[in-house]
Amino acid sequence: MGYVRSVFPLEGYRLLIELNTGSSITVDLSPKLKTARFAELSDQAVFNNVKTDSETVIWGDGVLKIPVFELIDVAVGGM
Repeated sequence: MGYVRSVFPLEGYRLLIELNTGSSITVDLSPKLKTARFAELSDQAVFNNVKTDSETVIWGDGVLKIPVFELIDVAVGGM
C-alpha cells in the first residue's frame, strides 16, 4: 500500500489522503461522526487540525489517531 505522504481536510468532513505511490483516496467521515470513535471530529476546528506520521492520521495533539488502513476501510465501506 505505501505510506501516507500528506492528508488534507476537505469540505463536508472528508479527507484527501495522498500516498507515496502517487495514489490518493478521499474518505467521507460524515456518516461516522455520531459514533463514539469519531465523535470528537464533529468539531470542525478539530477535524481541520489533521496531520500524518506516514502510517497514522492524527487530529490535534493526538486527540484521535487512526491507522490509514482503517480509513481506507471506511472509504470502501468495510468499516
